[in-house]
Amino acid sequence: MNDCSSYPAREGSRKRHAMLREALEIIRLLWQGGYRSYDGTHLQLEDARVFDLPDELPVIAVAAGGPDAAALAAELGDGLFATQPEAELVETYHSAGGGGPLYAEAPVAWAPDEQTAARAVHETTRWALTGWKVMSELPNPVNFDAATTTVTEDDVKQKFACGPDPERHVEVVRQFVDAGFDHVVLQNAGPDPDGFIDFFRSGLAGRLHELSPQPAAV
Repeated sequence: MNDCSSYPAREGSRKRHAMLREALEIIRLLWQGGYRSYDGTHLQLEDARVFDLPDELPVIAVAAGGPDAAALAAELGDGLFATQPEAELVETYHSAGGGGPLYAEAPVAWAPDEQTAARAVHETTRWALTGWKVMSELPNPVNFDAATTTVTEDDVKQKFACGPDPERHVEVVRQFVDAGFDHVVLQNAGPDPDGFIDFFRSGLAGRLHELSPQPAAV
């Protein structure tokens, strides 16, 4: 007997990928200048134009949670963006012809102590522990809340760099560097943004520069 419970999820994933492809194709089309039209399965455009195109077009970093999106990033994007330290994403991007920057978002939370930081993540950002495959299927905040009822502050500490110890923050970032990412964004989920900026400037930035020649972004 076949389990059909995952069919709607797979169909939803295919539709999202198709829509993302069409969106990227539309952006590329508009960036050619002039009036443009597009007739896709999901998206349509008629006589649209970007009147103030810059001399240097911005980088399109395509977010990827799996190999299909990583291949799409190589085909229609200028770079890759991911939130998981998975070398497979980088390898797929390169094998599909991608040669642009590789961005990663590292989960960190600064506070004067580890427990305060973990508590802040648990209150506001515990959904990040569910993984992309779950997050992409949840339609509203009520579902996110229900899906994270079993997440604990100890679970948060396993994924996030919580607290004031720079070594723990370096440890979390190193996972992404080891996976092949060359640009790292630090998503601070802690309760004190100003404190985190001071923490970053006072020593963390220097430690992260030792991991990679590319600057870390806050």
